[in-house]
Amino acid sequence: MGFVKDEAPWEGGRVSQRVLCVRANNPSPMTYAGTNTWIVAEPGAHACVVIDPAPEGEQVQRILAACEAQNMRVGAIVATHDHPDHIEGIPQLAKKTGAPVYAPREQRIVRLAAGEWEPVVGVAGESASSCSSDRQELPVFHLAEGAFCPFEGAPKFEVLALPGHSQDSVGLLLSSEKALFTGDVLFRHGPTVVFYPDGVLGSYFETLYKLEALVRAGDALRFYPGHGYPIEDPLPIIEATRAHREERLSQVREALASGTPANPEALFDVVYQGVDPALRAPSLRSIRAQL
Repeated sequence: MGFVKDEAPWEGGRVSQRVLCVRANNPSPMTYAGTNTWIVAEPGAHACVVIDPAPEGEQVQRILAACEAQNMRVGAIVATHDHPDHIEGIPQLAKKTGAPVYAPREQRIVRLAAGEWEPVVGVAGESASSCSSDRQELPVFHLAEGAFCPFEGAPKFEVLALPGHSQDSVGLLLSSEKALFTGDVLFRHGPTVVFYPDGVLGSYFETLYKLEALVRAGDALRFYPGHGYPIEDPLPIIEATRAHREERLSQVREALASGTPANPEALFDVVYQGVDPALRAPSLRSIRAQL
């Protein structure tokens, strides 16, 4: 058993008594069916935590409409990591709601809000030109490891460092449901990208073992990723992801041993045959991480 081929695209919606997904309409080879924005609140509460609101515009309006339909205000905004398809809507949502923002690399959110976009090296599709018209100062705070409860009555999370896809990637463990919000660390439908130089392959392997330990200990039984369906049975997906990474690493080693130059472009042509050409640029980042 390994990755799961979806028979129909994930559309989002309510997944538990505390968790609702508003899936963004931004499908692409990198975002799959679209970015998952997660709205989390205690049953009967009138304030919620919004995780990864992006992109701006239509998605922000849909988030606000979903909160209004549940008679909730946005009490806090959280980023699992600072790639644009997860944070681009933060300034707009924060301006409309006044909610504080929490992020593992908070200064990048501040620069984004000020119209001073500073892309992470190698992240494909970075663009925030429209943000320059929305300059503002935001209440942005560092999202540190450990217990996290941003306001009275908010769901109680534990923030876990999960580096590898990016250096700042974190997970949010909702212990009351044994559920983990994983950002782009793990997907049901296939492997993620290690975005070298910000992403590090060794760190990613360590993160996979950390996730496995959480599942085996019974602390996290369901994963809510940044794209695609929730992961109801995490262990086979963790194992498939690790096997995929080990296989690619072995293929790169074999290609180098057979005389292929230690060049990402050359290695892509040898190792990544059959991969969607639209994924060439991010695949080159993973190859650099493997090298």
